[in-house]
Amino acid sequence: MMRHETSPEHRGGGPPISIEATGTILNPWYELPSPHTFVIDPMLTRQPDAEREITPPCRVELDEHDIVVFFRQNEIVFAFTSSTIAPRYLVNPLRYYVTYRTFIDYSLIGPVRHPPVSSDFDEVDRVRFKVGRVVRVDTERLEGDQVIRGFHHDIEDEWLEITVKNLEQYLRILNPALYYALGFYLLGCDNPRYFLVEFYKAIEVIGNAFGGEDDLLRSLKPYGVRKAKFKDFSKLSNDTRLAPLDIGRHAPMPDAPLYSVDLRNLLVEPRAREVFESSTLLCRQVIDAYIAFLVEHGDSG
Repeated sequence: MMRHETSPEHRGGGPPISIEATGTILNPWYELPSPHTFVIDPMLTRQPDAEREITPPCRVELDEHDIVVFFRQNEIVFAFTSSTIAPRYLVNPLRYYVTYRTFIDYSLIGPVRHPPVSSDFDEVDRVRFKVGRVVRVDTERLEGDQVIRGFHHDIEDEWLEITVKNLEQYLRILNPALYYALGFYLLGCDNPRYFLVEFYKAIEVIGNAFGGEDDLLRSLKPYGVRKAKFKDFSKLSNDTRLAPLDIGRHAPMPDAPLYSVDLRNLLVEPRAREVFESSTLLCRQVIDAYIAFLVEHGDSG
């Protein structure tokens, strides 16, 4: 196996870990600003184009957790300053959180080809991520006396931010329910056929942490979670008779018509997009509310 040397300042808890972006997770609102290209490296692995700049070069120091996080172009590098391996167990939770917040699919994990040196990176209190927001543009044209209306989608550059305070708060409140909720949500984005199932599990694991659905709704109501929207999502996921979906969690009753969601055109076909967008909104709203609840109550489970 090839050895990857690191600079002396990063040898504490083992070699640094690199995670590169491969695109965006499945979502209705954002994509990377331009088409993603790939190159083949000498190790014959599929690697993203290292020249794409998603984040300007910078570093975040999470001293309490013995982690230094470097951001450069389309890569995140985790370096460890502790002599133990404990900080390495925070890489996946941090990756989940950054991916969740930015919609950027940081999923290509491997050794660091060019170890960063701290002095080359400015320490910052926030990290900016460049994405492209999908914007609907309505159009109309005149054909004789008839007005033909339509629309198309454009991409507008946008910057999303994560502050060091966000990261520190997240690590302070991190508990199994939050970790699993993020994991299930991202798994649903990875597997569109099962997004309703995985989004439901993300919400269900938070409900279990509160002791049930009623307690979840009562506890998260101050943070914007509304019973009506929650019930709409539950119906989409669990209906077996009135309007069951072929991607729902249960088989339909014998006399129930089954409605198909066009997964090939999930973000284009109107009914499919409405189901996916409303489900995504509700799932993220519950996760966001749970994070806010934990921050306010100082409860890490």
